[in-house]
Amino acid sequence: MVSGRPTLADVARRAGVSLKTASRALNDEYGVAESTATRVREAARALGFRPNHLARLLAAGGASAAVGLLISSVADPFLAAVVGAVEQIMAPRGLHLMTASHHDDPERQRQIVRTLVERRVDALILVPAPGDAHYLASEIDHGLVVISLDRPLEGVDVDTVVVDNIAGAEQAVSRLIARGHRRIAALGDDSRLWTLRQRHEGYRRALEAAGLPYDERLVMLDCTDAAGAERVVHGLLALPDAPTAVFAAQHMTGRGAVRAMQHAGCSLDVAAFDEVVDTDLLVSPPLVVVASGPDRLGHLGGRMAIERLGESAGRRQPARTVVLPPLFLDQGQVYQPQAVVDSLTRPPVEVTL
Repeated sequence: MVSGRPTLADVARRAGVSLKTASRALNDEYGVAESTATRVREAARALGFRPNHLARLLAAGGASAAVGLLISSVADPFLAAVVGAVEQIMAPRGLHLMTASHHDDPERQRQIVRTLVERRVDALILVPAPGDAHYLASEIDHGLVVISLDRPLEGVDVDTVVVDNIAGAEQAVSRLIARGHRRIAALGDDSRLWTLRQRHEGYRRALEAAGLPYDERLVMLDCTDAAGAERVVHGLLALPDAPTAVFAAQHMTGRGAVRAMQHAGCSLDVAAFDEVVDTDLLVSPPLVVVASGPDRLGHLGGRMAIERLGESAGRRQPARTVVLPPLFLDQGQVYQPQAVVDSLTRPPVEVTL
């Protein structure tokens, strides 16, 4: 049994050939008998061997290594910004990025992972779908680099970059309370998501700290999209004790809340997570925007993947979890991606989730 990332020497030993022969067989070079090449390839598959393409690239200008990037949806501007940031890290190093969307479907994520692994990607960077991802454990044991962004992967221990969502939500709701609001609605798109559960916890903590009751009628965490949030807010505004402010735990729900208020001819204070390019929010900006900073998530995740790809076999360090502080924009400020990237100069907080 080979521990850690299998090496070419492990493959050669299992196949009963020299190191040079194993290398020539795996690179389809001339002069290796087909029976020998087949034996070497079978040994490589059995061990889960993957060549260190990054090391080869850096040392000899060889073929580009491949990195898989899985996100919920390329249509989400927040996630599109994450993709762009990862590309900025990979492209100058000659790394080929393969991007796919799982739409928060854990089975679809598993199928895409299988396809990417079969295509011999050297690393996976994921904004993971909810659900157990223990199926990645054997691939990780065989040397596949896996980085989780924005949400932790369930079932495996990998390098992870997230934002302190609890603190961000708690501070945002506290600002609404400080303005005199006592009935604050909370909107989310999908209650299965770790980020939303964390932000909901921050909402609860802010109410508790202020001695305010938690009213389940004001909490709608499965709005799905902006249209769903708009319908929900219409209903909330019709309550006899309607909310006077809204905490939108995701930018699309913030957009829906703003549209509902425009149609109802009223204006409530809004605190929203992750405003990026939503035109409704730019026309009627929230009182507070909590910016996760997709640029810094993508940049840091890409850098961690590069570091892991460059590690020698058997020297893999323990997984790291980095929690970045939330960023706050006051009403009327325009989101500046470069300002978010520059915030990386401030040291992140490294903790265990």
